[in-house]
Amino acid sequence: MASRTRSSLPHHPGTAPAPEPTDRRQDILDAALACAADGGVDAVSIDGVRARCGASVGSIYHHFGNRDGIVAALFFGIFDDQSRSVQAQLDAARGVEAGVRALVTGYLDWVVAQPERARFLFQARGTVAAGPRTPDLADAARRRNAALVAWFEPHRQSGAVRNLPCELMPSLVMGPVQSYCRAWLSGLEGTSALPSPTTYREELADAAWRAVKA
Repeated sequence: MASRTRSSLPHHPGTAPAPEPTDRRQDILDAALACAADGGVDAVSIDGVRARCGASVGSIYHHFGNRDGIVAALFFGIFDDQSRSVQAQLDAARGVEAGVRALVTGYLDWVVAQPERARFLFQARGTVAAGPRTPDLADAARRRNAALVAWFEPHRQSGAVRNLPCELMPSLVMGPVQSYCRAWLSGLEGTSALPSPTTYREELADAAWRAVKA
């Protein structure tokens, strides 16, 4: 929960103290993530969030509309953060092989560093897809995929990667690491005991490069 910092302005006798500034919206999102970490997406509720962060029901509805609005806002915030993180790794890579490896290791490292947020992305996707923000989800996925396709296209034309449809490339590169990370995150909930993805970091990067290299 976000910390509260008292105002540094002096308090004059006879006047009400200045309210303590707070990012209430982020408090609510943090509380929702904590609910999901304890009991899955179904555990995110207005009452559960209110109990964790102290926000009023009116404040929660003001910021997010309803329970599904909280789930969607948290999902898209995490999705965007993950996308920016992986894109930064890709932008820093030099050469096509380094770029392919950066896609895999950037994603893997983000998941390992933030398992609760990563698990929420997997768990909440279906809920968001079934809600009113379905078009936003489709657009976000389309934009992320389009960025990868645009990155692969010049390398395909130059012969550095296989002459395959570029829309296939993200699945070939990211499919195995996403599958393993999903299984590992499920294991953290007690259904299995897979080694951390970092154990197979280089193997997953090698496999991605082998899948697309010319």
